[in-house]
Amino acid sequence: MEALRGERAPDGELSLAFVGDTAMRRLNRDYRGKDATTDVLSFSYTDDPHSGDTLGDVFISPAVAAAQAEELACPFDEEVVRLSLHGLLHVLGWTHDTPRDRRRMLDRQEKYLNDHWRGAVSC
Repeated sequence: MEALRGERAPDGELSLAFVGDTAMRRLNRDYRGKDATTDVLSFSYTDDPHSGDTLGDVFISPAVAAAQAEELACPFDEEVVRLSLHGLLHVLGWTHDTPRDRRRMLDRQEKYLNDHWRGAVSC
């Protein structure tokens, strides 16, 4: 994946899981204190000395992705790739805690998305 090379990610394992809203809500509640489902959650292990070669986990809710794709008039697969990239960037240390950080991270995410779709992004 171009994003891994572009971010100079260390070698390692990254898991991507598609989960239902019940599981996503539970993860969001247990780890972020938000009792609601969400589109994507990431867990980075890059700074954990006990993680071995595991970079992190990315969880995506297909139901939320489908709703967002419909709202944005995007193809579902494009939204899933967007969320995968978003989760990957979080695993690699990107955050969007401030408006400036958010803009930088989303610009990076969209750059990789455009690279993936060869500039033919729908939304």
